Amino acid sequence: MYFLRLATRFRKRRQARDFRSPTKYVCRLLFVGSLLFSLASSLHSEVIDRIVALVDGHIITLSDLRKEREIRAKLNETAIDDDKALMNELIDEYVIEQQIAEYPNIDVSEEEIDQALRTLSTKDNSAPEEIRPAMRRRIQAQKFFALKFGASIQPTEEQIQKYYSEVFLPAAQAKGLNPIPALTDSAMASAIRDNVIQETLDGEVKTWLEAIRKRSIIEVFE
Repeated sequence: MYFLRLATRFRKRRQARDFRSPTKYVCRLLFVGSLLFSLASSLHSEVIDRIVALVDGHIITLSDLRKEREIRAKLNETAIDDDKALMNELIDEYVIEQQIAEYPNIDVSEEEIDQALRTLSTKDNSAPEEIRPAMRRRIQAQKFFALKFGASIQPTEEQIQKYYSEVFLPAAQAKGLNPIPALTDSAMASAIRDNVIQETLDGEVKTWLEAIRKRSIIEVFE
């Protein structure tokens, strides 16, 4: 009986003490809430990347887009601000690399890379570990396209004359160029021929890429 009264008295004292000090429970709740919020914030802060596309199982992420923008800036290439457009560039780049792999003899020497980098009008030589591979891929792609399409592109005199009359002359007149080189000039004719070849090559590559992309499994994530 004594112990029953003692236990009852102890329980009442504890309830009275807890009633008088409710703040400790509030503090506990606040602490737990703060801990959960910090954990959620930490997890959210770690989600700094996401997949934007898959090309035949190859992953392209937001960080890939950021890296490509940095590379294009260092290589003095035209900036692409739109993520979707840049993503398509990376998709094409991967598709081209896969096709180049079937041509094992397309090599790029370190000297070729050095020569190409020397033509850049930039003093920023940082991150060479990213710039050199990027330049290597570009030179390799040029060689691949020249090998695949170059031999079949032979501009006719009619095509050269048409380009000179319809493209070069209007552009030269708009810029106020004086005197305007004649097509009979050998250097002028050679430059026009090179332009015709490049435009024809660009068209061939575009058509070829469209066909390759149709055969590829490409998933884009908005």
